[in-house]
Amino acid sequence: KKYVIKMKYKSIILFYCLILLNACSSPKKLFQNEDEEKILVFLCIGQSNMAGRADIMPSDTLELKNVLLFNDSSKWEIAKNPLNRYSNIRKDISMQKLGPSWTFVKKMSEVLKDKKIGLVVNAKGGSSIDEWKKGGEYYEKTIIRAKEAQKTGIIKGLIWHQGESDQNKSEVYTDKFIALVENIRNDLGIYNLPVIVGEIGHWKESSKNINMVISNLKNHIKYLEYVKTNDLESLGDKTHFNTESQSILGERYAIKFLELTNSSAK
Repeated sequence: KKYVIKMKYKSIILFYCLILLNACSSPKKLFQNEDEEKILVFLCIGQSNMAGRADIMPSDTLELKNVLLFNDSSKWEIAKNPLNRYSNIRKDISMQKLGPSWTFVKKMSEVLKDKKIGLVVNAKGGSSIDEWKKGGEYYEKTIIRAKEAQKTGIIKGLIWHQGESDQNKSEVYTDKFIALVENIRNDLGIYNLPVIVGEIGHWKESSKNINMVISNLKNHIKYLEYVKTNDLESLGDKTHFNTESQSILGERYAIKFLELTNSSAK
């Protein structure tokens, strides 16, 4: 009888431990009251479509309330396009235009209302997944900026757009991306960091395989989702999204992030 009682109590303790573990590890309900005065940070990385190559329209130059951009002095300033201006790995400033981060943060600011949102945008056009491995220049320089941003903010999510450079070697992309996410989560100490990835444009036959891989990443990595791009248009070069498509893509990133984290999109 004593053995049965002891096992019963052990089962109860185990049950509550599992509940507590789940609460600590789940990315759900990210925006609690304790974050009221904190800057909620999103890391935006990848290659040229994340950096932005689309034309910046007048409506994309308006100031957004409570939206900040992490600059090259490790300070927060009012966000304005081009958002990849302070990337420490970018190409020439003249190439930095409209990317998905803009409408992503617009949508997030509508949902989060008076909360301060910060962006760390660190993309490099033409970069392959191999150049984002731990120990490489792009990875290490991005982690430096992310850790600096953590001193004054809380990183809540990662959005990634890359894959154009890996269309012909898609069969090894999954393992390399799994390693990338694990390394970022470990180095930042955020083991359940939500990640949203985007398909590349569907304009080339060679994009089919890499997009299939990208859409399947959620089956290999927890707290990850992806956005579709099959209906989006190129600016004419069959590589980069045009302005309208970048705007749609950014909103899709935000909506998918909110769905993944069970945050209210009202």
